[in-house]
Amino acid sequence: MKAAGSLGAYLLGHSPVDRSLLQRLKVTTDEFAAIVASQPDDHGVLTALRARGFDEASVRRWSDRFETTWRMFIPLWDLDEGYRIPTVFEVPFVSMMRVVEGPLMDALRKVSRAP
Repeated sequence: MKAAGSLGAYLLGHSPVDRSLLQRLKVTTDEFAAIVASQPDDHGVLTALRARGFDEASVRRWSDRFETTWRMFIPLWDLDEGYRIPTVFEVPFVSMMRVVEGPLMDALRKVSRAP
């Protein structure tokens, strides 16, 4: 999506989730994006990452703890990404976020470089 210019407001590499995973994988955001772009599927991405070397046990622990660590954010992400329909109480919040999210994330990209 980044290469196609359709990433939208998503902050590839900027989020705490991305940063924590990329640190464990021992790759930068640009290196990870290049690996993904060069591979045909998830298996290819994993094979390429393994070839670079990383502590697989650390990444497995990160993955196993994901739902617990990010519990309060997962419903928001599901809402933002359209995996669930907003409740009547969430509609105004979602509408407001759609208006400010893009410009806000563009500004953040300009002042904070992804690792």
